[in-house]
Amino acid sequence: MKAVVYQSNDRALSFEEVSSPEPGPQQLLVKVAACGICGSDLHAYQVGMLEPGMILGHEFSGEVLAIGEGVSTDWQVGDRVTALGALVCRECDACKRKDFLSCENPQLTGFSTPGAYAEEVLVSEALTVRVPEALNITDAALVEPMTVGLEAFRVAEVPLGGRVLVLGAGVIGLAVAKWARFFGAADIVVSDLDTERLDRALAGCATAVIDASVNQDAVQAFRDAVGAEPDVILECVGRPMLQQLIDIAPAGCHIVSVGVSMQDEPVSPLAAAQKKLRLTFSFGYGSDDFRFVARMLAEKRIPVDDLITQRVSLEEVPEIFEGLMKPNGHCKIVMQPGT
Repeated sequence: MKAVVYQSNDRALSFEEVSSPEPGPQQLLVKVAACGICGSDLHAYQVGMLEPGMILGHEFSGEVLAIGEGVSTDWQVGDRVTALGALVCRECDACKRKDFLSCENPQLTGFSTPGAYAEEVLVSEALTVRVPEALNITDAALVEPMTVGLEAFRVAEVPLGGRVLVLGAGVIGLAVAKWARFFGAADIVVSDLDTERLDRALAGCATAVIDASVNQDAVQAFRDAVGAEPDVILECVGRPMLQQLIDIAPAGCHIVSVGVSMQDEPVSPLAAAQKKLRLTFSFGYGSDDFRFVARMLAEKRIPVDDLITQRVSLEEVPEIFEGLMKPNGHCKIVMQPGT
């Protein structure tokens, strides 16, 4: 099969012919219909956390191509699916009690086991979710980032009719903002450096936006726009900025780290303690979350048409990937093999 393969930090991704994977016990082989290029892929590449030969890609959808030993009869070749990005070990205590989300030895798709920048990808049956017939199979690749946004909004515990400040207008920031609107937040203010992204946020989900290239203190800019302080600040940038947020956050504010920077950063607990701030890290989701998001997208109860800014072929991924490491106005670029 064809795939985009990581070689090393000083060499671009390469488009290659590689061996097709074989589904193991309780695994499915999926023919990839679409895979989103994620900011986590870019960060992992930049900080050198990948082994040479790795295939990135964990936001995907497709059709079942082959079925491994021991797979339930519920699954058939041709089924339309998406899946949580991991292969579970099936041997640890958690897997034996079928608590697969707590697997002690998961292989993370696109990071420690080959991902979906390819024509085919392996998934665990236990973490596979059907794509509703009403949902376009390529748009189903958005289920994963929209679920990240849902989990972030949930852990933020936004008060009913609360005020939300979202830092970063990439796909995760906009996903959070869309769920904030869906669940009735009164004020949804999105901050970003890029005017194209800000325009997209204002058109799709935000009640106001902040140009971060002009307003470095996003909380003060929020006060100016809303006339009140945010209840919650959600960091969706994925770069070191926790201390900066602690410094500008109002007393009693809840800071939620969604971007989860892969770089170390110093933080002063004293400053946060004096303001009685709450700091929460959002990470992960469950199969039921995937099903809920897939249903909301299929029923068009939460719009996502504005999130995909470009569709590219598998062969184009290396060039596109390099371009995304520079400042840009994209939201989500989706790879579709054969495009």
